[in-house]
Amino acid sequence: MAPLIFVNFRRRDTRETGPHIDTALQREFGAHNVFRDQRSIAKSADFREEIERKLRKCDILLAVIGHRWASVTDDAGRRLIDDEEDWVHQEIARAFEWKLSVLPVLVDGADLPDKNALPGDIAELANRQAVHFRPHQEHIDFPPLFEAIREAVPDLRTARRGDTDDPDRRNGGTTVRFDRIDRIDRASMAFGGSNNRLTTNNYASEPEEDD
Repeated sequence: MAPLIFVNFRRRDTRETGPHIDTALQREFGAHNVFRDQRSIAKSADFREEIERKLRKCDILLAVIGHRWASVTDDAGRRLIDDEEDWVHQEIARAFEWKLSVLPVLVDGADLPDKNALPGDIAELANRQAVHFRPHQEHIDFPPLFEAIREAVPDLRTARRGDTDDPDRRNGGTTVRFDRIDRIDRASMAFGGSNNRLTTNNYASEPEEDD
């Protein structure tokens, strides 16, 4: 089965948040419904072909945008987002070209880039309704994100939590039910109780280069 959700993010902008959102999406919708390049592409595969093949079959692209998303530059001082070979740029441009749903996810109060500050083939991103995500308030912000995805992809309305490919089950973690998060003891949350945290991947192995 082809994944329905494609996670697009810039590692030098949202290095930990992008994979963290990916993990939560796997838990909510099943890993088979979510694509993130480093997790989803086999080591021996042609990553260019795989990214294009999987993106073409997806229904929605999540553009995870932090405060540095548009300002990250290469060694010559040129903005990466202006480079047509930049993977973040390419994936978003292809999503618009292929008429996929594109949902900006604004991290920690980041703003959508101004349309005039974006390359022409992704300028439409500035007009898309966005959702906000604050890692320290994930118990509040994940449910609206999940609902926005279900609205855009009706096939995901029947996706259930706790699928056999749940990343927490594979890693021996504990699944958090976001529809019950308001029942968690607030004192436990304030002092970092284990019940209110997602089990996340080890991001130390993520490479420095961008998507």
